[in-house]
Amino acid sequence: MVKLSREDQELLRSLNCEERDFPQIERALRKDMTTYKMDNKRISREQAIKLLGKRNFLSEISRSAFHCTAVRETVDGRFVLFNSYNLFK
Repeated sequence: MVKLSREDQELLRSLNCEERDFPQIERALRKDMTTYKMDNKRISREQAIKLLGKRNFLSEISRSAFHCTAVRETVDGRFVLFNSYNLFK
């Protein structure tokens, strides 16, 4: 299981996430629970973080953790798709 760092938790709090949501977000961070795509090609979680920055990544993973999917635009106008559908099976 992936654990949120203290820094991650603080960033999530600054985005108005509640601490009670952290376990669901941690589940979404598991490789078998969320996939990431850009330009219709699968990318890693680490690539998604690098492309979006930690704050934007955490914003979208928290959204995907509760709504199945989320999308965030990169600085160069492309999009990263977060798919957490496996959480809801």
